Amino acid sequence: QTCSSRRDTRVANKRSPNNTQTSMGGDSSKLSKQQVDEFKRKYEIPQDKLDSVLKSFKKYATADGKITRGSFKKILEGVMHDELADQVFDSFDHDHNGLMDVREYLTMMGVTHGGNIEQKMKASFDLFDKNKDGVLSKHEVREMFILIIKQKRVAQGKGTSAGVLLDAKAMATIDGIIEAVFERVDTDHNGVVDHKEFMRGFSDHPEVCGFFKQF
Repeated sequence: QTCSSRRDTRVANKRSPNNTQTSMGGDSSKLSKQQVDEFKRKYEIPQDKLDSVLKSFKKYATADGKITRGSFKKILEGVMHDELADQVFDSFDHDHNGLMDVREYLTMMGVTHGGNIEQKMKASFDLFDKNKDGVLSKHEVREMFILIIKQKRVAQGKGTSAGVLLDAKAMATIDGIIEAVFERVDTDHNGVVDHKEFMRGFSDHPEVCGFFKQF
């Protein structure tokens, strides 16, 4: 199960009277009609879904038009466990200021509810790339794989993420999977996976790399 299949988007759009701006709080969060239309085209988002996304943002945003980490987790409460929500938040907080503005939020929702395979895979790569150095280490892939397993168990009602314990046998299985992934995907054998290898791995080796696509 991917991030996109779990995201709560309770939502609707509210525009200013002149219909030229969509206001989400403060000046920094206002989008022109042209910007909204560009977003719709970029991710091929239907109007009703865009309306719901903008309504959701307005509901949870601060007065100056930002969503805090805490509010983001509240949006996903009962849908995504906190550890994974933290990593999703960080991957779309492009300016690393600990807040999500309307453009960052729309980008996340764009790949969740629309977007092409390249856009979805780029967002997935960024989600795995925790230290933002442009490549994926075995540690990063392993940690993300563990979060995905925890999310699956939480979704099945088998406890909270903190309560999901993976024993030594499970961890050994995970380590074996990650080794198999790198054997197939790390084609230049430099110990890390770049974006090109990530894309090719998902395409050529879905039997071990299907979890790469999280949107």
